[in-house]
Amino acid sequence: MDKRLKEYDKLEGTYQLTRIKRLEKLAYIPQIIGIIVVFAVFTYLDGAQLKPFYFPIYLSLLVCVVWILILAIESFVFRLMEIGFRKSASAKFLMASRSMKESLSALVVFGVAFILLFTPFVPEQIEAHSTITGETTLISDRAIYFTSRDRFDFIIVESITVEVLSDEGSVDVAIILQEHYDAGLLDRKLNRDLDDPKEATPEEPFEFDMPFIRFDEYRLLLQSEDDVNVRYTIDRYIPRTRTYSFALLSLGFMVSYAVFGSLMYPIKKKHSDEAIYR
Repeated sequence: MDKRLKEYDKLEGTYQLTRIKRLEKLAYIPQIIGIIVVFAVFTYLDGAQLKPFYFPIYLSLLVCVVWILILAIESFVFRLMEIGFRKSASAKFLMASRSMKESLSALVVFGVAFILLFTPFVPEQIEAHSTITGETTLISDRAIYFTSRDRFDFIIVESITVEVLSDEGSVDVAIILQEHYDAGLLDRKLNRDLDDPKEATPEEPFEFDMPFIRFDEYRLLLQSEDDVNVRYTIDRYIPRTRTYSFALLSLGFMVSYAVFGSLMYPIKKKHSDEAIYR
């Protein structure tokens, strides 16, 4: 808190101000504890585990940010109440002025967050850098490790492509759970249905759309009797619902702080002439 406001607090030790601050603490402490508990519970119910490490925070974070937005609005109400019970015009001016500065800073921060989350550029850049791709010569079998989702549940594997770069030859392709791969159960493929692709040739690449499944570890197993050059690509993407939901919350913060700042302006203007400090 501003040093000048602390001085005013000593001078204005009214019962109303003391009661407001006590109510503020009673309102905030249980809610902060609740946010921590809700985050932990939702993360656990969403399938968090240590081995293999998986810490899905999307849903937990979404719920907690909504709660934090509610807390921010509550803080605006308490600030307005506190200003209303202040006796000094200087204290009211200082609080309104500081609140407007905080609102402006918040508008800039959440405005940038909204732009980054709502426009496709940033998600596309993340997807491009998270895509797994490579080229190899199959002298022996090659097993590429990947997970169906990232370990924080934001990025999901969309499709897998295997292309034969050599003029001739073919590659048997299998998508296998890591536990089945470790146990030697190579026939338990994810692409086991009759209409699923099973191989890649120079004329026809292997293209498989990953189902929307839970987190798990997989191996992309490439096998060939010939020495062939292949390119594999594991495309990953961020569902737009994930970025849009946080973009809307950023917009909610922007609107809330804009309203709060606009409420502070007439208070600041009203007491500017009487205020001692600027």
